[in-house]
Amino acid sequence: MNKPTYTKIGSFGLSRLQLLIKWLCRFAGFTSVCTLLATQLVFAQQGAVDKVLVIVNDDVITQSEFSYRRNSVINDIVVAGKTVPDGINEQLLETMVSELMQVQEAERRGIDISDEELQQALIRFAAQQDLTLDQLKVEVAKTGQPFSAFSRSVRDSITISRFADYYARSRVVVPDYEIDGWLSANNLDKDAVEYEIAQILIKGGEDKLQVAEEALDAIQRGLSFEQAVVRYSEAADANDGGMLGWRRPEQLPSLFVNAIKDIEVGAVSDILESPNGYHILKLVNLKGERSEILQSKVRHFLISANSRIAKAQAIKKANQLRDRIVAGEQFETIARIFSDDSGSAALGGDLGWVSPGQMVPEFEKTFTEMAIGQVSMPFTSQYGVHVLVVEDRRKKNVTEQIKRARAENILRRQRADREFSQWVRELQEGAYIKHVSKPA
Repeated sequence: MNKPTYTKIGSFGLSRLQLLIKWLCRFAGFTSVCTLLATQLVFAQQGAVDKVLVIVNDDVITQSEFSYRRNSVINDIVVAGKTVPDGINEQLLETMVSELMQVQEAERRGIDISDEELQQALIRFAAQQDLTLDQLKVEVAKTGQPFSAFSRSVRDSITISRFADYYARSRVVVPDYEIDGWLSANNLDKDAVEYEIAQILIKGGEDKLQVAEEALDAIQRGLSFEQAVVRYSEAADANDGGMLGWRRPEQLPSLFVNAIKDIEVGAVSDILESPNGYHILKLVNLKGERSEILQSKVRHFLISANSRIAKAQAIKKANQLRDRIVAGEQFETIARIFSDDSGSAALGGDLGWVSPGQMVPEFEKTFTEMAIGQVSMPFTSQYGVHVLVVEDRRKKNVTEQIKRARAENILRRQRADREFSQWVRELQEGAYIKHVSKPA
């Protein structure tokens, strides 16, 4: 197997001449000559030899990069009052190879960290050290490490984190029974909310439905619930204003829970039918935490793309499909025929009700900023190119869903942590990795 061309020499970006050499290498196939030219060019620029330690696919790890990383690691060990372990060079180099390979695979799958994201991450990191960004640059310079190299290490760390998240989202499935078991084992399967409820009960069969409708209509036109209880309710608690008192969800019929869990305090339910007759409920008060979010009903189509060139082609295709939708074709028809998202394509691109934090950042930013009925311009994510439309919005009580999502994320991360390392090893087995020299 021929050595791949280098895209990076040392900790410095490629100059225009280096880029020219790189592309000549790629298309002409003069690998060894180009490698020598690129390396000699950098040596001339730096005025010193920065030897290559390991070649990883089309990239390299150099002595300077290794030295910066080793100094940082040893400093952390010393500050923690621990002893520097034997074999640290070999362990550290193996870690750097694995991380570089993960960054390459992440980039291949379209996981890119923008310059703006990197800048914000550097500012946050500086703030954590009680420094400004300029002060952080000064502190990094004191270590002898170029700030460009430090910035690259931060970018790589974010990339690897997002790559692991991509693995957890796309390759790990947590079945419902595991979520139920985790909630039960951690005593989270019971809702902490308590409801104070009043009711109107109208006994009888269908012949009494008209009475229930009359009672609800009177309340909606301004009759107080307490007055409606006196006038219409046939329950034993009618003399107490129909008050049922404080009840936990498990102490109520599911019919009642489903009717009141999403309404506001002071609001009145629709008419509910049970074997006892017809009920109208009022949520008088609420104890405990009930989480509400603004959900969006979203429909989309995806044109998958795993490289920059493929993304450019996918954007062109997505624009053409969007134009057809704007011209009058049904969004769901386009999604069903052309979308590469197999899960939603059969549903005409319908993703259902989408909650904040459920989608990748690029997707969420787009749909949260859009008006209902607006068709988005094509935008990219790690999965490819999307076009979406927001069909509706609603407030939703998601206390239970949040608990289940929290449990699912914990279980997903636990499983991903176990399986991700194996997946990385499999990727590493298929990579071109050549150790050129030992670190100094």
